[in-house]
Amino acid sequence: MEANSQKVHQGTPQTRVSGRVWKTPKNPTNRTMMAKSLRRSHAQRMQVQRDRKALKQLEQELRDEKEAEKTAHRNKIIERRKKHEEKVQREMFEAKMSERKRMRMKRKELRQRAHAKH
Repeated sequence: MEANSQKVHQGTPQTRVSGRVWKTPKNPTNRTMMAKSLRRSHAQRMQVQRDRKALKQLEQELRDEKEAEKTAHRNKIIERRKKHEEKVQREMFEAKMSERKRMRMKRKELRQRAHAKH
């Protein structure tokens, strides 16, 4: 049976996640073979992992907060520009209306003068 499984694994490994047949299969790190100074207990590794996760979460929150501030600032600028544009449009409309009113008054005055002469 062992010889049969060797034949299967000689050319290409049985499972290739990456699809790269030239890559050799890797085994998980055997921690007992590591030097004592490099070994950490499971609890220590999990603590380091939790610390990293907490740090990443904090960084993400800070990034999100900064992005929210930028978005709020952008929206404030857009709103200000929109209000300014509306104000300019309203002033132009009012100027046009007052000009029309002036022209009506002028025509009315001319009619009155012409009528007064006769």
